[in-house]
Amino acid sequence: MVSEKKFKPKFPLTEKERKLLSLVDTNEEEITDLLQKLVQIESLNLSEFQYWDNREIFKYTKKIMEETGLKTEMFEVPFISKKKNEFYYNLIASLEGSAKGKTLQFNGHLDIVPYNKDNWDEETPPIGGVIKDGKLYGRGSIDMKAGIACQIMAMKLLKESGEKFKGKLQMWFTPDEETHGAYGSAYMTKHHLEAINADATIISEPSIWHPLASPNIGMGEKGPHWLKFTFYGVAGHGSWPKEKSNAINKATRFMVNAKRKLKIPKRKPPITKWQSLKQLIARVGFTGYREMRKFKPEKLPLDKDKRDSGILYRTTYSFNDIKAGIKTNIIPDKCDLDVDFRTMPGLKSQELFDSLVKYCSKLKYRIELPEGYTNLQHDDSRFKDKPVDVDLSILTIGEGSATNPNSEFGKVIRNAFTAVYETSPIFSYGTGFSDGGNMREAGMKDIFVFGPGGRNAHNANEYADLSTLKDITKLYLLIAYRYLNS
Repeated sequence: MVSEKKFKPKFPLTEKERKLLSLVDTNEEEITDLLQKLVQIESLNLSEFQYWDNREIFKYTKKIMEETGLKTEMFEVPFISKKKNEFYYNLIASLEGSAKGKTLQFNGHLDIVPYNKDNWDEETPPIGGVIKDGKLYGRGSIDMKAGIACQIMAMKLLKESGEKFKGKLQMWFTPDEETHGAYGSAYMTKHHLEAINADATIISEPSIWHPLASPNIGMGEKGPHWLKFTFYGVAGHGSWPKEKSNAINKATRFMVNAKRKLKIPKRKPPITKWQSLKQLIARVGFTGYREMRKFKPEKLPLDKDKRDSGILYRTTYSFNDIKAGIKTNIIPDKCDLDVDFRTMPGLKSQELFDSLVKYCSKLKYRIELPEGYTNLQHDDSRFKDKPVDVDLSILTIGEGSATNPNSEFGKVIRNAFTAVYETSPIFSYGTGFSDGGNMREAGMKDIFVFGPGGRNAHNANEYADLSTLKDITKLYLLIAYRYLNS
């Protein structure tokens, strides 16, 4: 870990607040126990289109919240299959204050991504919740059941403390953030906005950048555009190659030329490189910054890519899934290519599609877009009578978004952070999406993302760093106490 500069907070803890936060120290072991139980309940999210019964973990979480004395409400969301027994839950647990006031919402997703258990170490299996060397291993341990355990404990301790506050503190558990929330945040913002439209929301995704010891505060994220490109060609015998009309060759040409010819409009990031650097140096100093520059994460032998921090400041794309062909000696007439675009806040979906149409025009491909989007080729006589080379369809879509870090709630977070960690906060935005993207798109305000530390999210041997849980829980508890009494 890099040492972080300590300083006296502008709004230090009061004696009453110190007493409140000391409850976290007393119950530290309970946070770990709760996290272990959550990890040991398998709650997979295979796909937006493939059902997995996650009801066990929601029922367990509901039981925990009700035993704490919180009011709960379950929302059933039908799966796309429309089968009676196939549906997902959203759970809201709430704690009412002694008078009317604001509503602060905690949020976390209970689903986990799939895993290959053969890639995990034998002594730390993916659903084991094994504790070793101060780390709790398991799929979903850091992404994001650790943050959920900390938020549950913060609510529980505020309830048990008997401290008075105004308004309401509630927690919203979602079922499918890993596939962009079709049955969770996207569904609830569309059908039950009144239930989750809080004055402010904290999403407990992990946010401690190794080798730092304290979290950064996420105030926005890129927009996920998962797109499927279907290339059409002409079939034939494999002994007579078709260089230009083989569908795989068409897709390959699309991929190979993208770096040079695909021009996506730039957008100013919510936090610039210079602002990020100033925040980092304020926390660790020039010496710490030089140490961080030397830090090299472990890499697998076949990983030849350099670490590129520049991806934070531009729209990116990654070619991640390709399917074509039916037999070795048959030239494929169709090839599906799935591409993961992550767009900068401020870049509209139509603008991305315009860029893709212009790029296909350079390749002399006729492309068709999904219904509802303008296609620049429709006004280009060169493509009027040409057969379609590429069909574009949407797998999931969401535009980038950001919250003002200098809002009233942003200042509460800033001051509470310095009171707990006694160091300078870092506000940033993420390359991946969270449920916050769907919330901001629905008009919800003051959404921030921060949580505990760990490593290997979406990878083998994922773990949560248990040493980070206590202070994160204190931060959640202090923010709730201060904001709801402001």
